[in-house]
Amino acid sequence: MDALIEQAVYTRGPIGTEQYGYALLGRSSGVSDFEARELALWAPEDHSLLDGSAGRISINFHKLASGVYCLSTSCIAARNEPDARVYTQFLLVPPSLLARFANNPFALLRALGVSGELRLYDSVPKILEAVRLGGGAPIVDLELVSELAVDPGPAAIATLIQTVSSSDRMAVASTMSAERLYEGLFNVLPVKDRVQYSFSTGLKVSPERPVRMSALPIDQSCWREIAGQGITLLDLTAERVSSVSWKGWAGRVASILDDGDLSVLAAELDAVISADRLRSVAGGRDSAESAETTQGGDSNDASPADDAEALSASTTPRSRGLQRADAPHARFERIIAAVEDYVPKGSVDQLAALLAGQPPAILDLLERVDDLVFTAINGDDRALTELEVLWPTIVDELNEDLVEQSREQYLRCALSIWSECVDGEVHKPERAVAAIDVLCVLFEE
Repeated sequence: MDALIEQAVYTRGPIGTEQYGYALLGRSSGVSDFEARELALWAPEDHSLLDGSAGRISINFHKLASGVYCLSTSCIAARNEPDARVYTQFLLVPPSLLARFANNPFALLRALGVSGELRLYDSVPKILEAVRLGGGAPIVDLELVSELAVDPGPAAIATLIQTVSSSDRMAVASTMSAERLYEGLFNVLPVKDRVQYSFSTGLKVSPERPVRMSALPIDQSCWREIAGQGITLLDLTAERVSSVSWKGWAGRVASILDDGDLSVLAAELDAVISADRLRSVAGGRDSAESAETTQGGDSNDASPADDAEALSASTTPRSRGLQRADAPHARFERIIAAVEDYVPKGSVDQLAALLAGQPPAILDLLERVDDLVFTAINGDDRALTELEVLWPTIVDELNEDLVEQSREQYLRCALSIWSECVDGEVHKPERAVAAIDVLCVLFEE
């Protein structure tokens, strides 16, 4: 199902009968006045690009106050003075659509480019059309990651992950383009965490644009001034990046890239593990409390070795998920079987009637949701995290009746499980709480 992306263009042009200057010259109808003002305050103007050469484009990504994500491109629209002007096309991306592209703005931008939606108008229309975009993207581009494992190498990638994760704002220098480096970074970050990393690949550092990641200018004479603004500087141009003591996910990525088995990375990212969980898996428990727990605390708190073993068992390429029966009938029956033990027969029949006319792709998505729902209820945090990412996409793909019917079935299941766990002979309050956590995800608007 296609999703709408509202857009706007900010550049220099006629803004009145006799006025000429920078303004938001055009926007689609879905861009609110509040969003328009926010974009105008953020937008770059003259001398804002690190490199104003012909063909150079800065890719930018940040979140608006309204909750949508802003993906933009900035470039020089005309080279001949006095017409040279900075031109920025803003694309306002709903979170559900970004999730379909694995929360990777570079993958989304590539799809927009292929569909011909990245445009540079000589005369910007006052009213622009919203962009329709279907499709999606895999969680990781293994070809790109394999290239980065060679240049700049595991040490540089791990250092980049650790630095940006621990910095409010960071500026980086690299022998490769910032676009290539940042795209590689997004491919090795946990899916849920990617949206936290706003960036600009080619705009000068500015208090008007407080993105989390920026590119350092080639001229090092201004680096001290940039650092004076409280921005962490990372220089990856040195001949050799030392093997610092990487922690958490940074250390895990370094180990995987060193070993060269990228299928492990793909499997772990496919599990959509949160950053906190990944730090635990990689042995990055830094606090004294965590150390005491590992050495002899609560026996229910698994050690890093136990976590790693569990992770290996649960994220070895998802053979069960990839080997499901291809027949739509088999998938249909499995979905019905998942809920029929918990809900009244008539309600199951109603769901069956809705599912009967659904295409195989929709049944695949619903089957995956069933897997995640019941696995999460059984206490698997990773399944709950993946459900948080997948469910908004599911809602966009399904018709409203099927969404509501699915929610109703899961509500009945969760309440039945709650009753069994709390009021039954065997008390399992943790499973009852997990059931409620699942409902919070499914009913969150």
